[in-house]
Amino acid sequence: MIDVLISIVTYNNEKIIKETIESIINQTYGISYKIVIYDNNSVDKTIEIIKSINACNLEIIDAKTNFGFGYGHNQIINHEKAKYYLIYNPDLRIKNNILKELFEFMEVHIDIGMTTPKIIYPDGQLQYLCKQNPTVFDLFVRRFIPGFLQAFVQARIERYEMRNTGYNKIFNIPYATGCFMFFRGEILKNLNGFDENFFMYLEDADITRRVNMISRSVFYPFNSVEHLWARGSHKSLKLAWVTLKSAIYYFNKWGWKFI
Repeated sequence: MIDVLISIVTYNNEKIIKETIESIINQTYGISYKIVIYDNNSVDKTIEIIKSINACNLEIIDAKTNFGFGYGHNQIINHEKAKYYLIYNPDLRIKNNILKELFEFMEVHIDIGMTTPKIIYPDGQLQYLCKQNPTVFDLFVRRFIPGFLQAFVQARIERYEMRNTGYNKIFNIPYATGCFMFFRGEILKNLNGFDENFFMYLEDADITRRVNMISRSVFYPFNSVEHLWARGSHKSLKLAWVTLKSAIYYFNKWGWKFI
């Protein structure tokens, strides 16, 4: 059994995927790992570029249909056994051998089922991606209120993003970011992976809540990964509609909390 299976779901990522994979290969040593990529029927050169990378521990699953983010990761999770599973976005870059560090952290802290580290922009600024369980108000404010009006609800945004923690210590996370989730394998298998009723968005909120029902999800402040973070749903009406459908399903599942 390998130490870490790195699960990446791609869709039209030709501009970034090569650097993403190479950053993993160049910055992961001291543990056994494998990268498995599930491509959601890309129409650009994503598959071609991945196949051009010479790595023995890299595998591609070339899907002909797109059933969403969680579905793609579940195919990888069920594809091969590993001690830990890393859910990893194609727009991330790792450094400082963080995967070995997280592996060793989880080996010591057996009460933790999932962890995520600091996520930073390419310029080094912190992204506040640890959150409280969402309410309708929180999602509405972040998605629909224009930036110049957000100052009026800034205190609420900061509470939702758990900024009071300082992001400088280990703490429990009610809602972890789906761009980088380092799961203990037995916990993820116990949960049967992601809820595939979410096509995209809020599947990370859902699975964090389910982890916390049987284990702990924690923030790891001692290392970081770089995230390009395109925030697609803020630029596309189609993705905004996907977000809305996910939100309706989420609140139907967990209860409608408005404020």
